[in-house]
Amino acid sequence: MRTCLPVILAAACLAGAATAQSPAIAVVDLEDLVRLHPNTTADKKLLEQTLKEYSGQKEQLQDRVEATRKAFEAAVKEVQNPALSEKAKKRAEEDAMEKRGEALEAEREYSETVRALQRQLTEQEIRMLKRTTAEIEAAVAAYAKAKQVDLVLQLPGEKLGAASGVMYANPALNITTNIMNLMGIRPAPPKADEAAVQE
Repeated sequence: MRTCLPVILAAACLAGAATAQSPAIAVVDLEDLVRLHPNTTADKKLLEQTLKEYSGQKEQLQDRVEATRKAFEAAVKEVQNPALSEKAKKRAEEDAMEKRGEALEAEREYSETVRALQRQLTEQEIRMLKRTTAEIEAAVAAYAKAKQVDLVLQLPGEKLGAASGVMYANPALNITTNIMNLMGIRPAPPKADEAAVQE
């Protein structure tokens, strides 16, 4: 009987493991969801409108740069005029230096404005994408909970630059705390503000 007991226990463990439910796993194509999301069409139109406005501002600044550059070139030609007296030549040189300063200032303003407009456009696009993906993630989590899916993985994509990632995971599958304990990492307790937000 004693020799049979370990065999019976091993068989019982194997039978229990075979009948245990394996975690339900699903995948989602985030690129398709973003592309087909109702926000995307409106966001594209808004970005195009913003780009058009920025292009108008950019063209105005470009015209100013051209005008100041031409004024500087004309002032330089005036300095090179051999018919000028010393006094007139000195005045022309001062005028040319002033025009040069205006041209440099216009170019600096153009460069700074173009960089700022590009940054604003990029930030706007990122905010829109984050809002849309947050809505998608909430929907994925709600679906996964309703269908008792334990893990939802994101399919690899090119457009959003995403490698395969987890969109939703049943908290029971999260072993982060176990790994932290194993490595001797003690996370700081959440602050009172963060704890209130999480609740």
